[in-house]
Order: sequence, then C-alpha cells, then structure tokens
Amino acid sequence: MQAQNGAPIQSRRAFLRRVALGMATLSAAALVVNQPKAGQPRGAGLPGPGSIFEPRQKDLRSHWAQKLFRLRLR
Repeated sequence: MQAQNGAPIQSRRAFLRRVALGMATLSAAALVVNQPKAGQPRGAGLPGPGSIFEPRQKDLRSHWAQKLFRLRLR
C-alpha cells in the first residue's frame, strides 16, 4: 500500500518497532563510546583524608541529628 505521494504507508507496529530499534542502537552506541580505554584508570575515587571536600565529623553529626529530629516530629 502506498500513499498518494508514492511513499509506503507504515503500520503503527512497524513504526514502533523501528523507533525501538533505533533507540536501542543509540543507547548501545552511547555505552560503547563512553567506555574507558583498557589502559586508563577508571577514576580518581574519593579524596583522601584532609581534603577540603571531605565532610567534617561535626557537620555529619549535626546533619544526622537534624534528620532524626525531623523524623520524631512526624
């Protein structure tokens, strides 16, 4: 079956199948592109002790104390 302009008419099922296949292909390609190379390290990991990005013990205690206090109020 063809439309008036000569292009074939697709069924909804065929269209959805092509869209799903295209999305799967794009997802697989994105995964392959973002893979680390064999000789490269995976990541730097967490910062060591003494780093400015490491949370202070006092801050952690106050954070969890506030969370527990809010739980008791509910």
